[in-house]
Formats: sequence, C-alpha cells, structure tokens
Amino acid sequence: MFNHKLSIKKQLDKAGSLIRRLFSLKIIRVVFIILLTLIFAPIVLFITLRPKVQSNINYGVTFSDKYAEQIGLNWKEVYIKTLDDLGTKNLRLVAYWDEIEEVKDNYDYSNIKFQLDEAEKRNLNVILSIGRKVPRYPECFEPIWWKELPSNNLRDQALLEYIKETVNTFKDYKSIKMWQVENEPFWPFGVCDSPEIKKETVIKEVELTKSLDSRPILVQDSGEGGLWKPTYKMGDYLGISMYRKIWYDFWGVFFGKFIYFQYPLSHWTYKIKANLVGVPMDKIIITELQGEPWGPGINSELSDEERDKTMSKNDFLSTISYAQKSGFKDLYLWGVEWWYFEKLQGNSFYWDTAKALFK
Repeated sequence: MFNHKLSIKKQLDKAGSLIRRLFSLKIIRVVFIILLTLIFAPIVLFITLRPKVQSNINYGVTFSDKYAEQIGLNWKEVYIKTLDDLGTKNLRLVAYWDEIEEVKDNYDYSNIKFQLDEAEKRNLNVILSIGRKVPRYPECFEPIWWKELPSNNLRDQALLEYIKETVNTFKDYKSIKMWQVENEPFWPFGVCDSPEIKKETVIKEVELTKSLDSRPILVQDSGEGGLWKPTYKMGDYLGISMYRKIWYDFWGVFFGKFIYFQYPLSHWTYKIKANLVGVPMDKIIITELQGEPWGPGINSELSDEERDKTMSKNDFLSTISYAQKSGFKDLYLWGVEWWYFEKLQGNSFYWDTAKALFK
C-alpha cells in the first residue's frame, strides 16, 4: 500500500515537472492565455454588457405603397387601415424617386403627400426615407433619365436637386420627426445600377438635408453584417435591420444556390456590438424588424409551406420577443402590407398580433 502511494506521488511529481517545463516555453503560455481569453471573454462581455428589456417600447412599421400594389392591394386602403385599425403611432414612409421625378424637373409627390397628410391629421411620428436607395426590393429606385446622364457629376447634381426639392416640399410637416438619407447605402444588397453609391455623395446628401432643416438624420446599415460606426457617423441616428430567417445565395458563396438560413446570433449580440464599435444604444433604431417571409418569390405568391420556413406564427412571436430582449427602445416592424394581405385571405393572426402591440 505504501509503495502504491509512493508510485502515485512520483507520477504526480513527474507530471508536475513536465507541466512546469511546458509552461516555461513562451509560446505555450501565449497559446494558453489566448485560449482562456476566447473561452471567458464572451462570458465577461455578456455579464457586463447584456441588454435590458426597455419599458414602453416604441413600436412602428415601415409602409411601402409600391410594395402594397405589388402584392395586389389598394395601397391607400392598406395605409388607412394601418393608421386607424392597426393603430400604429410610428411610421417609416418612403419617397420613391423613380415615381416622383419620372420626368426630369417635373415632380409628382402625390403618393407620399397623401401618406404624410393622413399622418399629420393623426399627429403621428414619421421617419421619411429619401434618396436613391430606399426600402423594398430592388432597393434602388432611380428615374430612367437619371441613369442615362453622361457623367457621375451630373448624376450627383440631379440627386442633390431631388433631395433639395423633397426636403423643401415637406419640411413644414410636423409629423416628420426624422429624415432617413439612403437605406443601407454601403451594404451590397439589391439591384442598383452604376455608379455605386459613394460615401462622398451620401455625405453631400446629409449635409444638404441638414442645411435645409434642423431635424435629425438617420442613415441605415445592415444589423447583421454592417460595420455600423462609419454609417452612424454620417448622421445623427443609426437605423439597422434585425432578421432571423432568410432565403439567399450570399453573393455566390454557395455557387448561386439559394438556401434557407437562420442567423446564428443571440439577442444580446446587438448591444455588445454597439458597445464594441462605439455607437450609443439610444442612437440606434431597429427600422427593419423581420415580420414577413423571405422566400423564393413575392410573398403573395408563396405557398403556406414556403412562407412558414421563414415566418410561421411561432417565428413571428419569437422574433418580436427576440427584438424586445435586445434592449432597443424603437422597433419598426417590416411586413405590414403582407399582414393585411393575409388578413384578407382569412388569416388575421399577424395583423391582430401586431395590433395588440400598438394598442
């Protein structure tokens, strides 16, 4: 028994000696420290930076008259129902340049003016999105004549003239609380003709808007893949998307094959990212919270099976819960037009669930 204990002691001493010799090597110490950091850094970050659910969250929606028409709806009917039945108090509205200035220097603001007039009557809060790239696919909505201009300088001049005309036309509307200048201008998604959107041009758009009106300016970035800080520094607020499940080909990474994909991000990663890149949480607005399917076709034509792959009833509830736990104060849901489409088809779940939030 004594010899057995002595043998164990010798083995332990030998093991301890080997470990000390191993850790005497600088490279081993460095690797060990790196491994400890990788293991414990996320835990420390979560404990110190984890978000808290905000009280009195400001819920809103992005509304697109163009998209409502694309899925076969009367956009004015959907819009009025959004205001009076759904009951939202916060709106992100979109000015589509290709419709407004279809003919150069001939401006038709009738669609967006109708929306703003109705918002004004109800004392609502509006973020008005303006620029080349604005919400809804294909993202860029430039007039045909603009694309045919012979130089980038002339195209920039025309864009800035449109921004000037638009801001001057609507700056007397009290319902407009914020201007959004461009939508994810540096995020490579959408079908945007050349030239690419340059940082210098967006800066000129922002500076021009600021010179015409004192209200704050929001610039949008991708919540999942954007850098955030460079985009935020261009304006006063940062708008970000928040998606859970998508259908996409990731810029050819999968050799052109579209796949269903769920972002492997926990709700707390957004706040940690905000802290790490240096963007204040109270300056970030979730302007595009997924609230509709993302599949191989326009939502009005997808089968129930295809829709449920990215936005089932459970997905809708869990996405709202996910956003609430992320710690942001302002949440603008994406998909109000589709909720109304589903309601007309006999499925009022999405409309009624959102309605409970806004009430």
